Amino acid sequence: MGGEAASLKALERIIPSANGLTVFDADTQETSYGIGFLDGLPYIFDTHRKGVPYVATLELLTEVVQPVQVSPDRIRRFGRDARGAGLLPIPYSACFFKGNLHVYAFSGAVRGFDLAAIGPTALQSERALMQRANRLKSRVPASIARAQRELLEGKRRARHRADLGVLTARLKETPTQDLLDRRKRRTL
Repeated sequence: MGGEAASLKALERIIPSANGLTVFDADTQETSYGIGFLDGLPYIFDTHRKGVPYVATLELLTEVVQPVQVSPDRIRRFGRDARGAGLLPIPYSACFFKGNLHVYAFSGAVRGFDLAAIGPTALQSERALMQRANRLKSRVPASIARAQRELLEGKRRARHRADLGVLTARLKETPTQDLLDRRKRRTL
């Protein structure tokens, strides 16, 4: 079994999904919680340890108040692409966190979307996540990419204001092209 396929199998064991629920019960949140950049835009990521492996997740769509209009078929196609790249897609309509327990529920409406990767160290899981996510950026459903951009532009509300504050503060301190100029390009 190839590296990406083996990674996906390990992720599916650690983060099981059934009947619209995805559950990740991490042992610890290690040192990583931060901002990763893809195509010049900031995205929240964090890294957890589960036994020996580390799991890094990227908020492809930071949780928004108003659901994003995207067809179930488009979500399934992107999920297949993500799995093919060794990433676990986690679309959700609602999520709940208590300590290191993460519970995601998905039933049609997309309010957030995470991608997860695994590695033997925090750094290796984060590196795998960012490299694989970068390869997928052209396949991200346009409505999800647009919703994340609109969130950064202040046209959408984040469920948690602190998340938006972290993203926009990081964007302001990083020399990037104006977001308005980015409307012509696809971003991840």
